[in-house]
Amino acid sequence: MEDVLDRLAQLPPREILGYAIASEEDAKRFYETLASKSGSLLGDFFRELAKAEEGHRTILLKLHESLFGNTDYTVPEGIPFAETSVSVDTVANLIEAMRVALVNEKTAERLYSHLGKILPEHRGIFGFLAAQERAHYASIRSHVEYLEDVTQGQPEYVNAPVEFFGAQLELYLGPRTRK
Repeated sequence: MEDVLDRLAQLPPREILGYAIASEEDAKRFYETLASKSGSLLGDFFRELAKAEEGHRTILLKLHESLFGNTDYTVPEGIPFAETSVSVDTVANLIEAMRVALVNEKTAERLYSHLGKILPEHRGIFGFLAAQERAHYASIRSHVEYLEDVTQGQPEYVNAPVEFFGAQLELYLGPRTRK
């Protein structure tokens, strides 16, 4: 993702903001997909993340309108979004999808930090969004660490259909971090 951020930094603010808006839409769809593949508790977690990403999109659209007079944003060509089309059919796939989400959240945080520097009059908005992305990262990381700990050395968990997760592993699900 370093290359993506370097390429975005060369663009005018309008295109960077357009990329950010489209990226939030992409993240929302990604979390909605993960929610539909997960059990009740983790599904709720992903649905909340999807709502947050929609909220970020709304904030960015309002900012775009105030800066450029409309909400017709432009997404720069040739700069891909982070991979969000992970197949989730086993617990291992779910963990991998959540690792992808970690990269996405870290990238979004860095993107908002950059926007805060090039649009300093809106630093407060971008600082807020960067803080939100940091919080998402921390929450997702705690779930990844939990799942990795629970499934370590347990091929019957790792290779199980993701539905197994909802029926078995989720009984113990609770955010925590490794010591």
